[in-house]
Amino acid sequence: TAVAAPAGDDTDRRDNPPTAVRSGAEAPAALIAPFVSTPMPVVDAMLALARVGPGDFVIDLGSGDGRLVLAAVAAFGARGGLGVDIDPPLVDYARRKALEIGVADRAKFEVRDLFVTDVREATVVTVYLLPIAMNRLQDKLLAELAPGTRVVSHDYPFRAWTADRVVALDVPEKSDYTGRRSTSLYLYTVPARAAGGAQ
Repeated sequence: TAVAAPAGDDTDRRDNPPTAVRSGAEAPAALIAPFVSTPMPVVDAMLALARVGPGDFVIDLGSGDGRLVLAAVAAFGARGGLGVDIDPPLVDYARRKALEIGVADRAKFEVRDLFVTDVREATVVTVYLLPIAMNRLQDKLLAELAPGTRVVSHDYPFRAWTADRVVALDVPEKSDYTGRRSTSLYLYTVPARAAGGAQ
């Protein structure tokens, strides 16, 4: 059962990494999005929270094995989706799964840096990234996404962006790698731009 959770509750986690790197340095990929499979109940909850449906194009930044984009298209009926990841074997696996379940025409996967990925087509963006990436990603999403685009973040919030809704889930399988069973999902909506294009 989903219940409200306090925003920013990420203390006492085994996967709680630094939230910043020294000025001028690039964060290593392992500090941004180490591969951890998102449990399928969490995948379904993320897509339901974003109200994914036939009119949506879903982009998953750091898509791993592709399960979120595949579920968006195959189970939630999204018109299309794109997953990007810097790990070629994971992207290859996701492409094979898309072919296997018959959605390769609508679910695409690319080996690409998420920070240089064009996200403008998205109506929904999903992320499961560590805190060190969130400020930079927030700036990118607010600059590139159309007003009304929904963004769902798994476990870690955008610190300077107020969530529309926060949902907590009990996910026992997560205790193996986070040290706790609870998962928080954060739903955001890109705001309308002020006159002149300013946020």
